[in-house]
Amino acid sequence: MYQRRRARVLLAVLTLVALILITIDVRSGDSGLLHGTRGVATAVLQPVQDGFGVLIRPFGVAASSVRELFGIRAENEVLRRQVEALSERRNVVADLERENRELRRLLDMAERNDFDTVAARVVSLAPSTFEWTVTIDAGVDDGVERDMAVIGASGLVGRVVQVTATSSRVLLAIDPNFFAAARAARTGETGLVEGRGSEPMVMRLLDPQADVEPGDEIVTSAYQGGVFPAGIPLGVVADAGDPDSRLTREATILPYVDFTRVHHVLVVVGTPIAVVPPLTGTPDVDFDAPDVDRFRDPSDDDATGEVPDGLDALPDDETDADDGGETTDPAP
Repeated sequence: MYQRRRARVLLAVLTLVALILITIDVRSGDSGLLHGTRGVATAVLQPVQDGFGVLIRPFGVAASSVRELFGIRAENEVLRRQVEALSERRNVVADLERENRELRRLLDMAERNDFDTVAARVVSLAPSTFEWTVTIDAGVDDGVERDMAVIGASGLVGRVVQVTATSSRVLLAIDPNFFAAARAARTGETGLVEGRGSEPMVMRLLDPQADVEPGDEIVTSAYQGGVFPAGIPLGVVADAGDPDSRLTREATILPYVDFTRVHHVLVVVGTPIAVVPPLTGTPDVDFDAPDVDRFRDPSDDDATGEVPDGLDALPDDETDADDGGETTDPAP
């Protein structure tokens, strides 16, 4: 208690003395007694002050550096979070752009072929590694039926093999159980395309000597009762096979569709009905008649080996008479 009171008294006395000295120094100006004393004190204490400043300056710089370091770390953390957010946003934008391009190509495919389609999204892959199928989120409620064609942005994806109210299972075109009638877009040569799983597809040409070359585009071919509309891209010929084969010829087909990255598809629920003109009696329609001369029996021709005009059009039961070329009926 006594020590506290003594300290308070000493503080009050020092404060009073300081105020008196400041007042005297201010009133006396440069000619006062304290002015000289202040100069002497400055001269004596200045080296000490400078040395002390030099001594403690590194500590001040170090303290300032520590403060700056903590500030830089905090700023770096903020910038790192911003970079992560921007990177995530960029990935989202890139995925949306990819999806937008895929959807635009799907619409172009449907409009180019004038198909009535139902859009669907792939929701799951095959339940096992022994079949190549996907499940889409469109079913009977959307107008989807069994054996309808399924197309993607690049071409044929497959056909519907199982339908529920809200989903469907699609057999991919590369499944070994898949086949489709197809033709070469350049020459019209037809054949049957079959899936081979992870291997390229195969096209069995109906004509072993068919005009098919590597690089030819293969599209679907429609026929009565068929599943797939005509003109859907299937792939490109990688190997045309042996054209000298007499029995069968297989061409290797690389599919257009990347079946590992199928996300959106269109189910073809309706196709335009093409009006087929009659083969005869249609004006302004040219037909290429087949060459039948190579199937004619030479023994049926005259001695010169040429068929007289009009004789090939006569029925088998009519002959030319020797008298004036009149025609006589055979005896009953």
